[in-house]
Parts: sequence; structure tokens; C-alpha cells
Amino acid sequence: MEFALREKSPFLLRTLLLDEADTSERADLALLDASRGAANWQQPLILRAWHALGIYAAAAAPSPNGHGGIVLSLRPEDDHMAQFEAFAIQQEPGSPMAEGCQFLRRAFQWLAEGLLQQWSRDRIVFEFAEAVAGRAYPSPPTLEFVQPIITRFLSPLLFGGDDELAAQFEVIGCEGATTGIAQVAATLARNGLISAGDRVAMWWPTYEPLRDLVECQLGCEIVPIRRDPAAGWAAIPGELEKLLEPGVDAAITVSPGNPVPVTTDPGSLDALEAAVEANPELIIISDYVYAQFLDEPVPTEIGRLPRNTIGVYSVSKDFGLAGMRAGVVLMHRENMASRALARLDDRAAERLYCRRALEPCAMPLAERIVADSRGVSFTHMSGLSTSLQALISLCALYAMIEPDAAEYFGWVREALGARIEALYEGLGIPAPDWTRGPSSRYATIIDLQDVARARGGRELVAALEGHNPWKLMTYLAREWKVILTPGEGFGAGEWSLRACFPSIDVDQARELGRRISEAVASFAGG
Repeated sequence: MEFALREKSPFLLRTLLLDEADTSERADLALLDASRGAANWQQPLILRAWHALGIYAAAAAPSPNGHGGIVLSLRPEDDHMAQFEAFAIQQEPGSPMAEGCQFLRRAFQWLAEGLLQQWSRDRIVFEFAEAVAGRAYPSPPTLEFVQPIITRFLSPLLFGGDDELAAQFEVIGCEGATTGIAQVAATLARNGLISAGDRVAMWWPTYEPLRDLVECQLGCEIVPIRRDPAAGWAAIPGELEKLLEPGVDAAITVSPGNPVPVTTDPGSLDALEAAVEANPELIIISDYVYAQFLDEPVPTEIGRLPRNTIGVYSVSKDFGLAGMRAGVVLMHRENMASRALARLDDRAAERLYCRRALEPCAMPLAERIVADSRGVSFTHMSGLSTSLQALISLCALYAMIEPDAAEYFGWVREALGARIEALYEGLGIPAPDWTRGPSSRYATIIDLQDVARARGGRELVAALEGHNPWKLMTYLAREWKVILTPGEGFGAGEWSLRACFPSIDVDQARELGRRISEAVASFAGG
């Protein structure tokens, strides 16, 4: 696809399309932007609890000599549970603050009786309050309460409910799942485990930022594992043989995917297992950010190949917190990347971490990822902010202990399913078969040739193909106030578009489909 306007403007593609929509004379149409996936809903109890915790942390902190404009750090030896109870009682019954405090009370009790039995309730309250206040550098970089909470939360989702296996994973806080993958990849490259020219397998179509990371930033060759849309986007069997080709030492999956919202199919999981048998140090990086949208958990790379798979997850999409950028990296304590690292020339570690560790060569991979996360290798100022680590933990606790959590996630899944059905109803073509299988229903690839075929048969398809795809996108923006992203950037066909569903409601999804169908007919037939 040729993007003619790129030579005339330094702006991003989406900015160009929004500029086109701003020039539209269609005052009768509201803008429909399905180019990104920030949710138009949010789970409010988590935010109420997070903010209530922050206000408590400020209220409970002592002042020096009665100076009301300054507070000091909380004292670990204080009776924090009693102080928190007194604070909670002061809140107006039924207010958002009171609801947040009630959730925090349940969370602290659940932790004291379960995951953090070795801690007193005073320490639990103290650790969470100091974390949300952000008064100190994170020490350790991933706060101690985060790992047991996150791994227990993800156990049924990613590990088949195997709590013991899940507990074997280290957790590294990161600013969103994509950033987590970028951090892992950067440290692997910095330490010589990935080099320019290496071959990396990726399931095709794939998430465009990961394609950019591998091709443009790491300088690696992508080995596309192509999938068949007619088979629910399962990998084409012959494509999976590429995993056994020489030089394929890494693979990246997104399950469920984006823009193809299906999980890694069983054939691909089997092929990855066979590839690991042939190459025990194969590194698999898997993004599970949309897994909570599935109707039920499915087998995963990290569950079947725990020592080879580095996983990333984010609560941002789960709870309508896209702007928070709150995620985690999951790495088995005996991961194969660390084993490969131990055999590399020690001179790289001596050069990279000589001012950060007494024994640079013995510095674990997880610690290197944290140290590298700010680009300067200062561990104490690296990693995820303590406040966001507290937020991530509260999100996970909500999913585990709140009676309404099942209802909340049920609503989310139902809403996304209704939106995707409405889109295809508006397009005038059947919804794909994968919408009834293991799918997040987060996004879709719209085949414009299918739309043209439904509107005007082969003649309209031929007419459409005689035009420039970019001109159709600008036409959609200017004449129909529709903002989407080209599917080609994700590895889909030239005449394809990606639409995301969290940002539009059912009526908007149906209207989006109708406008695309009308636009294709008028653009190609006019």
C-alpha cells in the first residue's frame, strides 16, 4: 500500500485520518473512531479503593512538629490496621470512599488469612499504603506482595489452575504489556541472546507494534507463521514446519491476538512443543493481555512450556485502565533464556553492569530486565512505580475476592460479543465462525473485498481493486467520518481494515458497519 500523503506530512497515520475527518462537510454524522481499543467502560470499585488507599496514606502519615503542610513516611511499627479501620469508619456510608474502604478491608483480610499469612495485618496495610503513596523507590523493584497476588490471579487463566506452577514465576512490573515485551526484547538483545539478522517466528497477521519491534528496532528477520481465516485463523499446517528451520531461536505469540482475536490454536501449541524438543533453548514471548475476555480459559504456551515462555499481561484492558499502562512480565525462575545467558561471553555483562552489581556476570536475567528498563541500569529508579504496583494488585484482588467480579467480566464479554455481531450486521456479511470459538472479540479484520462482493458482486470487487487503498481510507474519514487502521500493517491483506470494539457501543458498531458498506459501494462504484 502506498501512503501518498506521508511525503507531505510528518504526522502519524491516525492523525492524518482525523485531520481528514475534521474537513468533512457531513454535519449529519458523528465521528466513529474504532482505530484503538481503549474501553468505553470502567470498573469503578478498583479506582475507589486505590484512591481511598492513597487518601488514607496521606491522612495516616505523621507531621513533623505539627506542621500541617508536610507529612513524613508511615512508621512500620504503628498499629496500621486500627488506624485504617478508624479512617474507614469516618467515611460517609454509601459514598465512593466508603465503598473503596470496604473493599480494602476485605482485601486485607483475605491476604492475611491466605497469601500473606506470614505478614501481620499491620504490615499488609503499611506496605500497600506506602506503595500507593509513592514516597520511596521500589525496594525490591517488584514489591514483595505483588508476585504472590499476581501469580495466584493468573493461575486459572494461564496455568490451568496449577497454583504451584504459577508460583514458580517471577513478576516484573512494566508499563503495559507491549512495553513489557519491548523491555524483555531489549535486554535479550543487549546481552546477545537476540542479534540483528536473527530469525523470529510470528503468527500472521500479528500486532503491528510487535512487527515494528522485531523488524525495525531489533533488525531481525520475521518468519511469518501464516494463518487461514477460513479455518478460524488456525495456523496453516505447512507453515508450522518453519519453527524447525535453522536459525529460528525465538517466537512471539499474542493469544488472544490482535487484530485476529483468537487464541493460539492446538496445532500451533503442539508445533511449539516439538520445536522446543528440537531446540530446548527456544525463547517464546507470549502476550496474554486479552485473555480475560475469553468465555473460558484455554491451554497456553506458558502453561505447556513454562521454562521456555516469557509471558506478559496487563490489567489495563480488563478494567478500562488503558491510560494507566499497568502490566507485568512473567518469567519462570528456571527459564531457558537465563540458561543460555549463563553460557555467553562474560565480557558483555562486565561492560554493561559493572557499576550496578558486585558480580555482573552473576546478575540474573530478571534483574537485568529491571535495570535496563530506564535505559541507565540504575535498579532503584527502574521498574514500575510503586503506586501502579498497588493498583495492579488491587485489580487482581478484585477478580479473586469480589462476588460481583464474575458478573462484571460476564458483562464485558457479552458487550463485546454484541458489538461484533452488530458490526457484521451493518456490513451485510455473516460474522466469522471464530466469533463462536475461543475469542476475545476485542478486534477484527474486515475484508473489504467481502464487503464489496456482498454489495455488488464480482464487478464491484474488481472496481474496488482498481483504486488505491489509502484513498479509500481517506474517503472513509472525510466523507463518512470513520477512523480505522489498515490491516496490511498487521500482515493482513491489502484490502483489509482493523476495527476495535471496546471503544464503540452496539449502535455505533452497527452504524460503523453500515457506513463502511455504503462507502465501499459509493467509492468503488462511483
